[in-house]
Amino acid sequence: MIEICFDTSTEANLRYLYAVGVIDSNTILCCPDDYTLGNFNNFSIDERYEQLCKYGVIDYDKRNKEYFYKKYSLFLNGLYKIKQGDKVRIWISQVLMEMVDFFVACYFLRDVLNSVFVCDANIILHDISKHTAFLNCPTDFIQLMNKMENVPVLKYSEIGEKIFLSDKTIKLIKNGEVIMMNEKDLDRLIYDAINGQKGNNTERIIEEVSKKV
Repeated sequence: MIEICFDTSTEANLRYLYAVGVIDSNTILCCPDDYTLGNFNNFSIDERYEQLCKYGVIDYDKRNKEYFYKKYSLFLNGLYKIKQGDKVRIWISQVLMEMVDFFVACYFLRDVLNSVFVCDANIILHDISKHTAFLNCPTDFIQLMNKMENVPVLKYSEIGEKIFLSDKTIKLIKNGEVIMMNEKDLDRLIYDAINGQKGNNTERIIEEVSKKV
């Protein structure tokens, strides 16, 4: 079983589970990217590094760049080696970044797999604001493996394709639907929401922006 995740803590836990014999493969692919940010018009590891630095996800630093390049190369090369008949398990949560990364990963796998197994952390965490790093190891992982769901790649790859081919730089999810917009559009929504408030009530501002997205 090939494991795919989108968080380094989850990756570390999966490597521990392999070491103690809970999972049977040391092929563990961790995506270092955040596909909710930027676009993919000139997709390359260098371009993604520059975009994530721009958004403050990564700090400009030679060591950071080398680490990012190495992790991304391992991830993409690992996906490229997946072939028909391979079993793949993907670890996700309902957090925006992990959901969008999952959609894009399905897009990358669309030509070789009909389905993948999914372990959704929200089944245990019951909190859409918590990502897979909040899972307890090994108990939560074992529980999720017993509850994993086999899902069609095509269904999610179609969403991933729209994300990957879009010029929009911001991706959000509202009521289960992916919404894409430019930074200026989001900035304007936030600006209008702030101006519409008599006080700087952060929760109220977020609520108003969410209504207009």
